[in-house]
Amino acid sequence: MRVTLAQLEAFFWVAQLGSVQLAARQLNLAQPTVSLRIRDLEQNLGRGLFERSGRGIRLTDAGVNLLDRAAAILDEVGKIKSETVAEIGGTIRLGFAEGFAMVCLAPFVEALRRDYPGLRPDLSVATSSALERDMAAHRLDLAFLVNPVGQPGLRMQPLGAQPTAWAAAPAWGLGPRVRPADLRMVPIFTNPPPSAMYRQIMDWFGLAGLEPARLDICTSVTVVAHLAASGVGIGLLPVKMIEPQIAAGTLRILDVVPPVEPGHVFACFWEGAETPAVDAALRCIRQVLGAMDYLVLER
Repeated sequence: MRVTLAQLEAFFWVAQLGSVQLAARQLNLAQPTVSLRIRDLEQNLGRGLFERSGRGIRLTDAGVNLLDRAAAILDEVGKIKSETVAEIGGTIRLGFAEGFAMVCLAPFVEALRRDYPGLRPDLSVATSSALERDMAAHRLDLAFLVNPVGQPGLRMQPLGAQPTAWAAAPAWGLGPRVRPADLRMVPIFTNPPPSAMYRQIMDWFGLAGLEPARLDICTSVTVVAHLAASGVGIGLLPVKMIEPQIAAGTLRILDVVPPVEPGHVFACFWEGAETPAVDAALRCIRQVLGAMDYLVLER
């Protein structure tokens, strides 16, 4: 095992602020992530760095000895980063799958502006299949896609699984346990084929040897959610995206058998096209995803 900058950064801010919670807020990370980095650092060094003191924590002798060295390392890294960030500028063409964008795009733009102020995003939001066509035509530098088909020369880095569920207005009275045969005659809204949503729907019904009787096509994931909440049909939607409708009681998640396979989210770019701008955008999206409970990490 080796000591990483992420571990030293977590240690430094916990030491400075006297709290894992405050350090997590400072670093824009989840609290368990900061705790894990501290634990890994202590295991790597073979000594404890913090100890309980009343309701708080304080540095051990080993922690005190490490603090100045960690501060010096992070200060030097900060200088290097400042010089590098100043060189990253211009426009980067980014594609976001719509359901993913509804939850992650705003914090991503905020992180990009904060960390790379000279970099300007040119944003495209659409279905993953449409964005994959744009990637094929080299109209995008980087795209975040759900269940992409993939193309020769297109590099796909997995980011995690996007929980997906059947959602319907309560007025449909579906449940308590729903199977493909129960939804076969219900109007379903979907993105057009060969979108990830369309393939997920057909695969789910296919597990029972069935096809839905009525699929109404809509190019927007957000509008599909609106139509489902209005009660004119149902949809297969990213769970995080419809949390506001679930909280408002206009949509509820159906308990289905078989379970719905989650969407698999990838960062996609061309081999050899890892420019500093692409690397910067990838760092920002990983930072955002690390700070929010959106994707489920896959083994």
